Amino acid sequence: PWATSLTEEEAKILDGHDFPEDRDAFLAAGTELAGHVAHLTVGAFTGKQVAAGLGISSSRVRHKRLASELWAMPAGQGWLFPRVQFEADDKGRPHRQVRGLDHVFKALPAGLHSVAIAGFLRTPQPDLFRDRSMTPVEWLRDGGDIDQAATGAANTDW
Repeated sequence: PWATSLTEEEAKILDGHDFPEDRDAFLAAGTELAGHVAHLTVGAFTGKQVAAGLGISSSRVRHKRLASELWAMPAGQGWLFPRVQFEADDKGRPHRQVRGLDHVFKALPAGLHSVAIAGFLRTPQPDLFRDRSMTPVEWLRDGGDIDQAATGAANTDW
């Protein structure tokens, strides 16, 4: 595929060292990525659900999305907001955003794929440590330092 194309010279070097193309590996990686995206979208909230749950207007939700305070994924003509960034009420509706995630999202490099963002939020980070490494979401829910989580986001080798 075009995104992973090599120059003729690069391809010859790899072929010469027994690293031929593996179309099955590309398909497997694409399938895995599609599965992760599907998992994020199935449980995600719409902008209207986020507005109702947070008690703000739809235009305020849009403003927060554009300011990188809320994380959203494009979905057709609208946006979906992955569930992992919210505290939910007893009916599973977004009640509030996880404390400090607005600062973490602003620290992330622009243009990151949603699967990369989700992976970061759900992966224990060595700099977020109490009795064990914690994920950024666990860290923030447990009262951890917001600046430390944001610094971890900015310093991750993407």
